[in-house]
Amino acid sequence: MRIVKLALIGVLIATGGTLAIAQPASAAQSVTEASCTGKSLVQETLKNSSGWEMCWRVDTYRGLILDKVAFTPPKGDRPMMVLDSIGLSQLNVPYDDGQTEYNDVTSYQVGGRRLQALTEVDCPTGEVRTAFATEELPDLPTLCISEDDSGLAYRSNVSNSGLYVKQGTDLVLHIMTRISWYEYQTEYRFHDDGEISVRIGATGDLAPSGFSDAATGWPIGEGETDYATSHYHSAFWRVDFGLDNASNTQLVEKFDTEPTGEYGTDTDTGHTAVLETAVTPVEKEGKVIVDKREGYRVVNPNSINPDGHERSYEIIMERDQAYALNPETDYDIAFTQPKSNEIHASYNLAPDNAGKGVTDYIADNEDLNDPVAYVNVGFHHIVRDEDQSPMPIHWQGFTLYPRDVTKQAPDVPAGRACLNGENSRLNSRPCPTDTPTPTPTPTETTSPTPTPTATETTMPTPTDSSSPTPSTDPTTGPSADPSTGPTPSSSPTTPPVARAAAGSVTTSPIAPGSVQGVSASGFTPGETVSATMYSEPVAVGTTTASGAGDVGLSFAVPGGTSAGSHKVVLVGQDSGTTVEIPFEVVQPAAAFGFLSSTGFGAGPFAFGGIALLVLGAGLAVLAWTQRRRSHTALSV
Repeated sequence: MRIVKLALIGVLIATGGTLAIAQPASAAQSVTEASCTGKSLVQETLKNSSGWEMCWRVDTYRGLILDKVAFTPPKGDRPMMVLDSIGLSQLNVPYDDGQTEYNDVTSYQVGGRRLQALTEVDCPTGEVRTAFATEELPDLPTLCISEDDSGLAYRSNVSNSGLYVKQGTDLVLHIMTRISWYEYQTEYRFHDDGEISVRIGATGDLAPSGFSDAATGWPIGEGETDYATSHYHSAFWRVDFGLDNASNTQLVEKFDTEPTGEYGTDTDTGHTAVLETAVTPVEKEGKVIVDKREGYRVVNPNSINPDGHERSYEIIMERDQAYALNPETDYDIAFTQPKSNEIHASYNLAPDNAGKGVTDYIADNEDLNDPVAYVNVGFHHIVRDEDQSPMPIHWQGFTLYPRDVTKQAPDVPAGRACLNGENSRLNSRPCPTDTPTPTPTPTETTSPTPTPTATETTMPTPTDSSSPTPSTDPTTGPSADPSTGPTPSSSPTTPPVARAAAGSVTTSPIAPGSVQGVSASGFTPGETVSATMYSEPVAVGTTTASGAGDVGLSFAVPGGTSAGSHKVVLVGQDSGTTVEIPFEVVQPAAAFGFLSSTGFGAGPFAFGGIALLVLGAGLAVLAWTQRRRSHTALSV
C-alpha cells in the first residue's frame, strides 16, 4: 500500500555532468539558448549532421520536462522550433479488482524524491548530468544523454539506379523513477530525420500484495492459486506545440479516411475499395478517440516548405487501450488552449486551479489557435509468470511524426536529391552533382547542369527574451513570411560524368560472364558507394569507402552484354561524388568459348590466353618427366 504525502509544488532545475556533447556548427544559430544556457542546455549533432537542441529540467511531480525543442535538418542552416514544452502530466493506475487506483504524478511524484541515481549500466555510452540538490535531496546523476543506433533509416534499389541504404541514429534522453515496487523509465528519442518518439517503460517488481482471483487476475507461480491482479497504466503527456516559432497561428486538423462504396482494380484478392481522405479543421477544444482510419496533426499555416506545403507534426498513437471508465481517462487525445495553471491531466496541483483536469479545461469550448495536446496512452498489464522479479520492462508511448517539414527526407542521399514529385518515379539514374569536371576545355561538351532546387527554409532566430525556466505559454512571435514555392529540377537523361576523383578497371577488354574489378578514390571516408553499369543501366552492387576515401568492387558482367564500349558509374551516397570508369566488352571466339569464364576475350587477348595455357601444359609435362627420371635413378 502506498502512503500519500502532500507536498508543495517544486521544480528541480537540471545541471551538472562532465561528458562533452557535440555542438552545432554555429552557436549563433541556436533558438534554444534564449531560454537556457550551460548544463540545462542540450545541443547535439548526430552522425548524419542533423541537430537537436532543447532545455531540460526535472519537475518535482512530473519528472523530466523538455522546453524549446528545435530540429536542424542535415542541410539546414538554422534550427526550427518544434515544441514549446513536453512532459508527463499524469500516470493513472487503476487495478482490475476495483479496489485500488493510483495517480502517480500528482500523489507520489515522478521527479523529486522518486528520482533514481543513474549508474554506468543505465547509461553505458552517453553523458550523465546531475540535478541541482535541495535541502531534502542530494546531488543525483539523473539524466542520461546518448546517441543510439536506431536501425535501418532507408533502403532503395529500384529502376537499376543502384542500392541506397543507410542506418540511422537517435538522440536519447531518459531518467529513472522508483514508486514503491515499480520503476519507470521516462524516455524521449529524437530521430535524425526529425521524428520524436515519446514513451515510458515500467519495470521493477510486482507488488507483494494486491492478489485477486481468476476473474480479475492471472495465475503466477505453481498451480492456479496466486492470481496477481491485472491493472492499467494510463500515461498522459502534455505536449505544447511551437512549430516554427508559432504563436497563436497553429491549427489542429483531422485526417479521416472512409470507403466510398465503390471498387477499384479487381485483383487476385477480390475488389479493392476506393478510400478517400478528407482533411477537416478541429476548431474547438475537446477530446477525441482515435479511430482506425483517423489521424490528427498540428499545423502552422504560415510556415511553408520549399514545395509550397504547410509544415506540421502528426500525433501517431502506437497503442490504443484508453481506460474509458471515468472522465479523467476516457480519451486518446484532448486539445486545449494553453494556460499556465492547467498543467496536470487530472487532479491539477496549480494552487489557483487545484483539483481540475482535462474535462474541466475543455468545458469553456474555446477556439483552438495555439493547441496543447494531452496524449493518453493506455496499457492493460495482464500479469504473466515472466513478470516475477525482476519484471522485464514494458513500454507505452506515441510518436510525433514530421509531415512536410522538409521537401524530402532530411537525410536524402545526394544521388536521389534531384528527384522530387513525379520525376521521382521516372528517373532511374543518379542525380548529377554541382562539382565541376577536373579538366574542362573551352570546346568540351558536358552533361546538362540541373536547375537548382529551392533550399530548405527555417525559422528566424527569435529576438524575445525568455526566463531560464520557460513558461507553458508561448513566448515567441510568428515565423517570417512563407518561403516561395519550389523551382522544378531537371531530370538527367545520361549518366553523370566523372567528377573530381579517379577510377580504373582490372580487365579491359572483357567477355560477358567474366568478373570485372573496379577501384576508385575521392569519396568521403565511410560513405556507401553504389555501382551501376551502363549502357543499359544495371545495378551491380555497393561498397563502403575506406578511411582514405578509396573503394574496390568486383562484379560479373551480365551474360548477353553486347560487344563495345560500356562504363561503370560509382556514386557516393553522402557526398554525391561520381566516378565514371569505361571498359570494353568483347565476344569470345566460338572455338574457344569455354575460356570466357576465365576472363579471356576474343582476338589477340583470347589467343594469348590460349597460347599461355598450352605453354603451361607443356612445361608441366616436362617437369613431370624430369622428376620421374630422377626418382628412377635414386631407386637403382
